[in-house]
Amino acid sequence: MNRYFSTCLVLVLVCVVILCVGSYIKAQEATAPDSVTVPGGSFGKVTFNHKLHAESAGCKECHHMGEVTQKCNSCHTAEAAKPSKDAFHANCIECHKAKEKGPTGCMDCHKKE
Repeated sequence: MNRYFSTCLVLVLVCVVILCVGSYIKAQEATAPDSVTVPGGSFGKVTFNHKLHAESAGCKECHHMGEVTQKCNSCHTAEAAKPSKDAFHANCIECHKAKEKGPTGCMDCHKKE
């Protein structure tokens, strides 16, 4: 009887954790912006369709080290081992090349006002 109760309790707790994680992820997807604009230095800012990227690549492809709501520059600072410029260039350009889809040239993404 005691073993049965313990097993049921563990199963219920596992279900609760799965439900909570699923709800959290769904809430994050619901609050994700449609587009994101990042400063692009002297080449000009970069605006991309965040919703499209989230749907095609998934959140963890870019938000790989922490909370989905974290912005890239919260970890990829100017002093970091991989500053945001390098992180964006490596992640975005390499993904676009690998999928043979999306811009790969500087001015394809960067737009001066």
